[in-house]
Amino acid sequence: MLYRGECLQTHKANQGEIRPKGNLSEVAPIHDGTITYDGRFTYGESEKNAVRAHHLESGKWGGCWISTTRDYERAKYFATSGNMSEGVIYILDESLFAQEGVVAIEDADPHYPGEMEVSIRSVDCGPIPQSVVIACEPVNPDWM
Repeated sequence: MLYRGECLQTHKANQGEIRPKGNLSEVAPIHDGTITYDGRFTYGESEKNAVRAHHLESGKWGGCWISTTRDYERAKYFATSGNMSEGVIYILDESLFAQEGVVAIEDADPHYPGEMEVSIRSVDCGPIPQSVVIACEPVNPDWM
């Protein structure tokens, strides 16, 4: 299973859909001062560049990738904005991805290894199909 943590405000604004911020499956790095020349990005447009840009900032350079994690507690942290507010955790069934048109990439050299991130997108770069979401659980910060 994969988990996606989302704050309650975004969950409501998106009417329960998991929506990307951008609409491109591939991006080319832009020399905007936000990346270093360490070999993580390659010249030109690529899916790998889009995934790695997404690890730095959701929707960076127009990418349509969405963060998920293999760690429920990490998803809860993101859903509650670091234990500050209410949120939801979407539970996604990876075994349904191929038949429902969802692409998943787990970077072998992730920017934040502890997050156990798996980047996903729909084949049309739109919302993730509801058919792969098997549950959506409300979560509260620990202090509530």
